[in-house]
Amino acid sequence: MSFPIRNFIATLTALTISVAASGATETGVEKLVWSEDPQPATSISFQNGQGKNVTLADYEGKVVVVNLWATWCAPCIREMPTLDNLQRDMGGESLHIIAMSQDREGKSVAEPFMETNEWSNLDLYVAPDLAFARAAAVKGLPTTLIIDKKGREVARLQGTAEWDSEDMRIILRELISGED
Repeated sequence: MSFPIRNFIATLTALTISVAASGATETGVEKLVWSEDPQPATSISFQNGQGKNVTLADYEGKVVVVNLWATWCAPCIREMPTLDNLQRDMGGESLHIIAMSQDREGKSVAEPFMETNEWSNLDLYVAPDLAFARAAAVKGLPTTLIIDKKGREVARLQGTAEWDSEDMRIILRELISGED
């Protein structure tokens, strides 16, 4: 069943506030900023682990969580295991996590770092030229964009979150099952 995006965002915002107010532990859900008028996500390309240029349009039809991180960013490193768990538990045909390294050295630094930290559920993505971050108006790391099935940025979170928390899973399940 389809319903207007404003109602969808209002429902998710209410859910975000409700979940945040109900728990004693902060999960980051309270930092989600929902777009009232979702716009198409940037079309700037980035590279997958095989060195192939891809864009967010390649994932249309899925909800995509795009996390911009770097090996030198302590808060990024702290939240990466939660993204790895989320990809393991919910990733598939409906949801994909793109953990996009912003390290200037690209794959040569990010790949061994991911292997050392045993983030084995996440695929490697890199954007060493920072063009994606600039086009997406990212102000700092970590920043996470939530892209809906139509390729629109519906929410953004600056800072860290517990991406594998039940709070986040509720919101992502709602997005997955929501408007097509």
